Amino acid sequence: MKFVIKMLATGLGTGYLKPGPGTWGSLFGLILAVFVNISLELILVATVIGIYICQKGEEILQEHDSPHIVFDEIIGMWVALWNIPLYFYPLAFVLFRFFDISKVYPINRLQQFPGGWGIMLDDLASGMVARIIIGLILFIF
Repeated sequence: MKFVIKMLATGLGTGYLKPGPGTWGSLFGLILAVFVNISLELILVATVIGIYICQKGEEILQEHDSPHIVFDEIIGMWVALWNIPLYFYPLAFVLFRFFDISKVYPINRLQQFPGGWGIMLDDLASGMVARIIIGLILFIF
C-alpha cells in the first residue's frame, strides 16, 4: 500500500524530475486532462482522496510538504482546466504555475493548514484563481 500511495503522491514519479518537480507534476496533470474528462465530480473526489494521499505521502517521504509530492499540483491543474476549451490549456498551465509558485496572498496562508489539507489547499486556490481569470477572458471575448 505504501508503494501505491507513494506513486500517486509523486505523480507516478514526475515529482522526482528536475528542475521544478511541481511544474512536471502540473504538466502530467495537463496531459491526463487531455485524455480524461475532468468533471467537477472527479475534481471533488480527487481532492478528498488527495488530502489523504498527500498526508500519507508526507509521512512516507518523511519530509514536510515534500517537493516530490505533486498530487496537489495535478488536482490544482485540473481545477484550472475544468470546462475550458483545449486551446486555453497552455494559458491555464502558465497561470496555474504562476499562482502556485508565487503564492500571492491569501494563497500563501493556506499552507498553514496541517498535513494533507495544507498541501492541497494552496494548489486548489491557485487553480481556482487561474480558472477565474480564464473564465473572465472567455466571458469578455
